[in-house]
Amino acid sequence: MKGKIVIFLTFLLISCNEEKSDILSLNTFPKNSSESFLLSTKNNLFISWTEQVADTNFLYISKLEDNSWSQKSTIKKGTDWFVNWADFPSLSYNEISNSIFSFHLQKSSEETFSYDVNYHINQGSTWKDMKKIHDDNTFSEHGFVSSIPYQNGFMVSWLDGRNTYGKGHDGHAKGAMTIRSAILDSSGNIIDNSLIDGMVCDCCQTSMAISNNIPIVVYRDRSEGEIRDIFYSRYIDSNWTEPQPIHEDGWEINGCPVNGPNIDSYKENVVVSWFSASNGRPKVNLKFSRDSGRTFGDKILIDNVENSPIGRVDVEFLNSDEVMVSWLSTVKGKGKLLMRKINIDGEIGDIKVVDEISTERSTGFPQIEQFNDDIFISWTDNSQLNKVVKVTKFPVSVL
Repeated sequence: MKGKIVIFLTFLLISCNEEKSDILSLNTFPKNSSESFLLSTKNNLFISWTEQVADTNFLYISKLEDNSWSQKSTIKKGTDWFVNWADFPSLSYNEISNSIFSFHLQKSSEETFSYDVNYHINQGSTWKDMKKIHDDNTFSEHGFVSSIPYQNGFMVSWLDGRNTYGKGHDGHAKGAMTIRSAILDSSGNIIDNSLIDGMVCDCCQTSMAISNNIPIVVYRDRSEGEIRDIFYSRYIDSNWTEPQPIHEDGWEINGCPVNGPNIDSYKENVVVSWFSASNGRPKVNLKFSRDSGRTFGDKILIDNVENSPIGRVDVEFLNSDEVMVSWLSTVKGKGKLLMRKINIDGEIGDIKVVDEISTERSTGFPQIEQFNDDIFISWTDNSQLNKVVKVTKFPVSVL
């Protein structure tokens, strides 16, 4: 089918003991594709990804149509991008204004970690290039962006390294990495810019959700004593609340683990999943809130040291009471992309194996998204000479 990437049946969904369960659908993208992101709306499923040809980078978007992906459309192309397995473009859709938000990371100097967040808005058929999301001009790191629809525009958060720029008297960076936010109107104009937390982990993903019109952001914090636990803040009455820990894991680590949390919401219900290796024991954890993130319940252990979990989590509400969590783990010495269903009362389903997967960084962060009656998972396959995005789908009813 010209101009479309066709989904075909190949894989089997299996439990951790390798028992066959049901058929999956696999979608293979062009060579040299990577860093995918899935976004479902009421009527559409979108995917974005990057490709590189010589020195030029491309950011593409496609939409699912009759079990095929539509002809890819270019969001942006250019040179001197910062393209990274952990810090990659994403999408957000606002139903009120029928607009889509995306971004790419543009190098601002020759330094490795010196780049800006340049964002783009689509309100129909064309993409409009906007300015930087942040209001500083330092040659420092800006990235790990997350976004949600807010009012008739978007709320965006990112890690902002403006305070790390330059050197102090001792030769070290002057300050810490921060997390900041901006509010955009329907045309993409910035109408507010705020500081959320003045000291956070340098290179772990942020994640956002909105519950009863309350934006919530989760991220990996950093204390003076190098405790790097997951924190959250809510945007109430035009201000971010004092950041609080989702759970006091007490993970003391002197460097960034590059392993951020993920959050999702369904009306007043909120779920957060995260990875921690406190006390030398790697774990994937989850917590629910029933009051839009004001309080959270007990921690639920999703995977522990028995399977050697690696993290790179994603989480998605299937309905008001059930969620699906995905993560990477090592099972019997082999890398696996796993998922598990959990309900809000703490009942946990079996661990399912989606596919064998390399645990190298180049596989990126798998994305999970529900659309209609199916679950879709995308990731980067690095098993061949050229990396390639793969998308798998299967019916929710088989879980």
